[in-house]
Amino acid sequence: MEDGNSVVPTIEALERENASKKDEIQQLRMEIESLRYEAAELESEICVVEEVGSEAVALRSILEERERTLVFLESETKTLKQLNAESEMKVRDLERRIGVLKVRESEERSKRVRVEEEMREKVGEKEREIETLKQRIEILEEAKGVERSVNGEIEDEEGKNGSGLLWPLAAAAGGAVVAVFYFSFRKRR
Repeated sequence: MEDGNSVVPTIEALERENASKKDEIQQLRMEIESLRYEAAELESEICVVEEVGSEAVALRSILEERERTLVFLESETKTLKQLNAESEMKVRDLERRIGVLKVRESEERSKRVRVEEEMREKVGEKEREIETLKQRIEILEEAKGVERSVNGEIEDEEGKNGSGLLWPLAAAAGGAVVAVFYFSFRKRR
């Protein structure tokens, strides 16, 4: 019986050991489940990280493209600013030239007006000279008419009297008229 008694404690010890092993197995199974759950979470996180990584690559390529676009736009902006500055300089130069042309045009107009006024004055002077000459011509024609009539009378009297004393007197009077005309015309020139 001793053997029977020793078996019972051994069975009890084995049952206790079996119970503790069951608890350990249960704990290990729970740990395995927990590890499986964590592994599943890690796999989903890895998928998310891979997606984020692929998105990061896509975003990086988009960023690089935008950087190239930005560099291009900055270059274009610089070029356009230079062109704008050049255009403004050309506009200022053209405005200055237009101003100079306007001044020249104004000076030409003033000069033309002065020349026209001078020409009017000269034409007026010439018209007055023409009138004066017409008057002198009339006076000379009258003087010639008087001279002819005096000469006609002298010839008549010479024919009657036969003396030539009146002829030199008439020639002197005609010469005096011509001299007056010559000196007054010479002063006008």
